[in-house]
Amino acid sequence: MTPRRSLVFPRPRILALPLEDLACAALFVFWAMQGAIPGIAPPQSHEMTGATYTTLSTFGGILSQAVADALLVFLVLRHPRLLLRRIAALPWAGLFALLAVASTAWSLDPLLTLRRSIPFALAGLFGLWFAARFPAARQFAILRLAVVAVALATNVIILAAPSIGLDHSPGHAADWQGVFTQKNACGRIMVLATAIILFADRITAKRLAALALFLFVLIMSGSRGAWIVEFAVLLLWLLLLAARRAGSRFRLVLGLAAPVVVALCAAAAVCLFPWLSRLLGRDATLSGRTPIWAQVAHFIAQRPLFGYGYDAFWRGMVGPSFQIDAAVHFIVEHAHNGFLEICLELGAAGLALFLLSYASAWRSLWRHWRTGNLAPIAFPLAILVLIALYDLDENTLLIYNGIFWPLYVAALATIANLDPRRVRVRTASEQQPALQEVS
Repeated sequence: MTPRRSLVFPRPRILALPLEDLACAALFVFWAMQGAIPGIAPPQSHEMTGATYTTLSTFGGILSQAVADALLVFLVLRHPRLLLRRIAALPWAGLFALLAVASTAWSLDPLLTLRRSIPFALAGLFGLWFAARFPAARQFAILRLAVVAVALATNVIILAAPSIGLDHSPGHAADWQGVFTQKNACGRIMVLATAIILFADRITAKRLAALALFLFVLIMSGSRGAWIVEFAVLLLWLLLLAARRAGSRFRLVLGLAAPVVVALCAAAAVCLFPWLSRLLGRDATLSGRTPIWAQVAHFIAQRPLFGYGYDAFWRGMVGPSFQIDAAVHFIVEHAHNGFLEICLELGAAGLALFLLSYASAWRSLWRHWRTGNLAPIAFPLAILVLIALYDLDENTLLIYNGIFWPLYVAALATIANLDPRRVRVRTASEQQPALQEVS
């Protein structure tokens, strides 16, 4: 008699991932949403969503931040040697994070600075650990899982709770904000998501489907700034495709010509600014940004060296930020320029440390560009470009629970790890085979 076979159901592929990978993906989801969990933890700062603070939202925000920080510390402390071996390779980024914490000493609100600068520094440590812990294929698998999750969640919340999922700012009622703080944040993360797909090692059918999902959400966000940045990302991707197939002489010419073309485009944009603003449906003040920049420059001049303390300037009706609110006739949450924000919070010292880290990364990238070793530097290059573009009219780098700071540190660590002058220590995780595709 033939023995009776029991039914065996296949295990969902996402459940086959190691818990460590799922935990990392959860952290990236949290940072992609800037810690703003719809209905539980509205954003503590930086964006206006119209959410009403309740006991649940207040304690939910504190609890979610504490859980995220505890999970981060747990992951990092499981492999502390990875940090000790590589932290010296990023001196400028390390000093930048330390300056944010040290600014508690001269901050306008020392307790607030301390409470937010520590998660900021921890997120930087996580970025360094993430680049050291996982090989590139596994990093991409984790990041894809995170961005697919927030893109799908955005579609779900639009269908289930449009009052939460649609943008709350005047004139944008049809634009999607989804699980993010507002429509521009939604568009920004979708641009990042497309970069995660485009700058991976290869594009499969599943990744094309994910790319289509990201582009759809990006269009529905109505964020024209994100559309422009997405166009720049696509140009960069095409540039890298051409460089991979070209000889060393063509790469040299291309690498030297690209900054010149960018400078010419920037000059043309300044000259044609009135026409471009009308084309994009924006006024000549860039939706009120230019008056904010003028006011911010005035306050930077009053504390030029070390600024007002990390995340301590914008306090609504309290302190000098009220003068800016009164001058522009609406509440301002940040400088709407990442470089001005660095000067405002950490002064010229902070801007110098950031520029040193940024320039050092580009110098290392140039060596790989000339040798044609482009595959390992593609995504770090995209991160550097995205930060430069987005921080022209937004603040992405200094957000204490934002996603771009840990990704920036991870990009710097990846670039430093490729430096042939450094001895590369292979970790146990780098010797493991890459995970199977999950998205």
